[in-house]
Amino acid sequence: AGRAPPAARAMAGAVLWIAVHLASATAVAQPRLADDLPLLLTADAIDYDEALGQVTARGNVEIVQADRILLADTISYNQKTKVVTASGNISLLEPSGEVFFADYVELSDNLADGIAENLRLLLTDQSRFAAVGARRSGGTVTEMRKAVFSPCKLCEDDPTAAPLWQIRAARVTHDKTAQEIEYRDAVLEFFGVPVAYTPYFSHPDPTGRVLVR
Repeated sequence: AGRAPPAARAMAGAVLWIAVHLASATAVAQPRLADDLPLLLTADAIDYDEALGQVTARGNVEIVQADRILLADTISYNQKTKVVTASGNISLLEPSGEVFFADYVELSDNLADGIAENLRLLLTDQSRFAAVGARRSGGTVTEMRKAVFSPCKLCEDDPTAAPLWQIRAARVTHDKTAQEIEYRDAVLEFFGVPVAYTPYFSHPDPTGRVLVR
C-alpha cells in the first residue's frame, strides 16, 4: 500500500503526540507534577499544526490529566510554550472536589496553575466565589480580583438574587494549604445591602471549618 496522505500523517502524529509525549511534558509552574502522568483527550475534532506545534481540539472537549478533568468547547495546547488555553463552557474539576468555571483560561500543562476570566468557584461545602479575574499558583493559592464570597445557598426560585450575606472585595486570596481566605478592601453585605467595610479581613476556609449559614 502507498504512503498515507500528509494530512492523515499529521493527524496520526497529533494523536500519537497527545497520547505519549504530553503525558511526560514539563509543566511551566511545577515541572515535577506533570512528569509521567497519563493524559486522555477526547473531542469532536482535533487539528494539529506541525509548524506551530499547536494541537487544537473542538467540540465537547475533555482532558483528563491525573486527577484533574478539564471540559470546554475549545482547547488548544502549544508544545513550545507548554500552555493550555480553553474557551467556552469551561469547567475544571479538582482532585479535592472543587469545581472552577470560567469563560477563558490559560493553564500550565498539568492544569494546576494559570489565569482565568470571569471565574466562578464552587467549594466542596457548596460555598461560592465569583471574580472578574483570577490567578492560581502552586496548585493551591488562588488570587482573585473584584471578587465575591458567600457560604449561603442560592435561592432556588431566583438564583440571581443576593444571598443572605456575602463579602465583596477588591482582592481575595484563597490558600487551600493554609485553609484561609484573605480579603483586601472588603465590604460585608446582607441581602445585597452594604453594612460594613474593612481594609483587611480573613477567616478560615469553610471546607475546613463550618461557617454559620
